[in-house]
This record gives sequence, structure tokens and C-alpha cells, in this order.
Amino acid sequence: MSKQLMESYYRTYNSENAAELRKFYSEDVILVSGQGEQNGAQSIIDMYNYLTTVFSDKMTPQNIQVDGNTVVVDILDQFEAKTDIEDFMGMSLAKGDKFELKLTGTYEIEGGRFKRVTIEQQG
Repeated sequence: MSKQLMESYYRTYNSENAAELRKFYSEDVILVSGQGEQNGAQSIIDMYNYLTTVFSDKMTPQNIQVDGNTVVVDILDQFEAKTDIEDFMGMSLAKGDKFELKLTGTYEIEGGRFKRVTIEQQG
């Protein structure tokens, strides 16, 4: 797998085009994050659609390391609330509020698509 694939993925993520984003995931993909485990491409896209409804969510890869079919990426994830949000990760946000997360994403790739994704917060 290549660095170009991951750069394309993040460009697509930032475009807020769920149909194009879904093409990166295998149907039985597993996503593990601080919010728990999501199973299946549709589950991930449903969460993505929610996030892009309430936030401008822009992920920027800071460092991409490819090792065979596994890619590890340091990510700067910047959010801006599009609406008032009562509770997101323990935060109450007003429209226009911004915050950022430093994340590490580990992507296991099979057949050119993500089979398992693990997202962890740094620090």
C-alpha cells in the first residue's frame, strides 16, 4: 500500500463525500476508537454522516508509515461546530467552537481496502 492511497483517503474524508469515502472500506471493516467498536462500512459511514452534520471535521496526516499491508498515520484532526452540541466527548460546544485532537490511526489493508482501523488519541 502506498502513501498516495492514504493521502487520497484523507482528501476524500475532508470532502464530506460519504459515497466516495465508503469505497475505501471493505464491507466487513472493523473500526476501533475511543467510542468503541463499529462493525461494517455502513456503520462507519453513518457515524461519518453524523460528524459532518454537526462539525466541519478536517483530518490532516502528519506522518505516514507504510509497512506491508499496515499503515500507521499520525493525524491532526480539527473540528469546528456547525451547531450547538450539548455533549461530544464530554464537551459542550457552541456553534463556531473549535478544538483539535492528535490521533494515531492504524490501517490494516486487504484487497486495496481497509479491513481494520484503530484510532487512538495521542497523549
